[in-house]
Order: sequence, then C-alpha cells, then structure tokens
Amino acid sequence: MSTLSRIGLKVPQQGLFGGEARKFYYEVCRCVPFIQKAMKLDEIVSVRDIRSVVKEKFKEYKDVKDQRVIDLLIFKGRQELETYLTLHKNRHHAITEYLDPIIRRNKGHTLPAPQHSAFMESFLGGNSAAPTGK
Repeated sequence: MSTLSRIGLKVPQQGLFGGEARKFYYEVCRCVPFIQKAMKLDEIVSVRDIRSVVKEKFKEYKDVKDQRVIDLLIFKGRQELETYLTLHKNRHHAITEYLDPIIRRNKGHTLPAPQHSAFMESFLGGNSAAPTGK
C-alpha cells in the first residue's frame, strides 16, 4: 500500500480504462456550485461560466494518450480541486487563474487607459525647469 493511499488520496492503479478522466470531470462539475458559493463568485460569473472554463481546461489535454500522463493530470487536478474545496486558495486566485478571460469576454471591456492627475503628469513628464539651489 502506497503512502498516498494510506492518507486517503485516490491514486489510479491501472490507468483510465474505466473512464477515470470522465468521472473526474463530473466530480469537478458537481463541486463547482459549492466553490462558487464559498468564494462568492456568483457576483461576477455563473455556474455555467465556471463549468465552461472547466470544460476548456479538460479539452486542452484531449489529445493526450499516454496513460501515465493522464494519471498524472488527474492526480494534479484532484490536488487543485482539493485546494479550492478546502479554501486554501482565495477568491482572487480563482479569478486570476481561471475566470479572468471569461469575465473580460462577458463584459466586453478592455483595460482602460490610466487617468493621471496634473501632478502625476508633471512628475512622469519630468521637471523641465532646473532646480533652484541655495
């Protein structure tokens, strides 16, 4: 028995013959409403949007055929899911790592140009007058 099995982590032993990746995908989708509520993400995105991000992440690796790589991806995904479920990562982590592109696409805005005050403009532009020293 491996150390990981003793502490309660599921470690795939024979690869993904039983559709382990699909089961994990559904597990993540079932956890999405809890994560949304716990991190108060309902103010900015819906459950549907979060699930679409999850779907995109899974589709990034659709061409991977090596069972060891698939097992590793599932293991790392479980670690990430557990980190979010235990709230070891905060709201800003979820937003910057996963939701930022979705939020920008939905709201259709780009980063605004910074507005500077007169003082800031003169400071950034440099002082053209020579300093007066006494």
